[in-house]
Amino acid sequence: MAKHIIHIVGNRPQFIKLSLLHQFLSGSARQQIIHTGQHFSDNMSAIFFREFDIPAPDHHLQVHSLPHGEMIGHMLIGLDRILAQERPDAVIVYGDTNTTLAGSLAAKKRNIPLMHVEAGIRTGEEDMPEESNRYVSDRLADVRFACTYLGVENLLKEGMPAGSVHNTGDLMLDAALKFAPRAKETSALVSQWFPDGRPFVLATIHRAENTDDPHALAAILQALHHIHADIPVVFPVHPRTRQVIDTHGMELRLITTPPLGYLDMLALVQAAGYVVTDSGGLSREAFFFQKPSVIVMKQMFWPEISLHGPSLAAAAETDAILGKFHALQGPIRPFDTGVFGDGHAGEKIGRLILNHLHG
Repeated sequence: MAKHIIHIVGNRPQFIKLSLLHQFLSGSARQQIIHTGQHFSDNMSAIFFREFDIPAPDHHLQVHSLPHGEMIGHMLIGLDRILAQERPDAVIVYGDTNTTLAGSLAAKKRNIPLMHVEAGIRTGEEDMPEESNRYVSDRLADVRFACTYLGVENLLKEGMPAGSVHNTGDLMLDAALKFAPRAKETSALVSQWFPDGRPFVLATIHRAENTDDPHALAAILQALHHIHADIPVVFPVHPRTRQVIDTHGMELRLITTPPLGYLDMLALVQAAGYVVTDSGGLSREAFFFQKPSVIVMKQMFWPEISLHGPSLAAAAETDAILGKFHALQGPIRPFDTGVFGDGHAGEKIGRLILNHLHG
């Protein structure tokens, strides 16, 4: 009898990773999807299921727009009920969101084998919500899939059994390589905004450390305005960022758009000359396509992109961002994208899952 696997997802990067792993496991396992609802609007959620032909979720908790503790509590209640009903052979969680933490706790409380995709990321920022989500999910997991050698090193240093830790490469690299040609063909944004092919900067800002502090967000926007005076800046505005901008009456003198689907973003990052972001996903995609970038974070989620390419961290200060951006316009470190694998992470993770379940 085919093993029964439940994927627990709730935001855009998780949907993308799910699409690749779900496809590989199709025919080899019975799969169900639980969507917690953490990203709930169409352009943050449903559009990704359509773009990647992911089956509609079997269960949708519709938990969103709540403080961290309340959100995790509601998710945990809903997930526990579903796992008790479905009784899967394994639960798979992805990344470091509240969805990941709630899924990990729910699986462990039901003694269901837990597998964590994108394990071992550490920033050392203990007050970052994602950091505690990672620690707990990695500790509870039975199988841990790391994207790079640094993830493996972090997990082994923390005492995780070596046999439970695997360097599989990054599903986001798989996705970038797989969907890059399709993105170029289907997205009209680049030709619409830049028919002459001139260079531009792609920027996104959404992380709580930059949006919860209006002064930090204002400083970032000021830096982007300075850059825009020389090189056009395309700025898809996350709902959280938009709320702060509107609440405080901040000015936006950039090329702005509501949040975009994955294929539009993939087309933009391929065509961009530079990237400025606080997104772990976009910072990696910039690295995959060899785009110099400024990462506006206290601590990078992915030090690999700085160690193996021209990705520079900057504080949320106007002069700091501009200084790092101007540094990218001089001689830069070459890219070594192989640190994230060879584009076959989905196959490697899928085989390890099946081996574990049938072993």
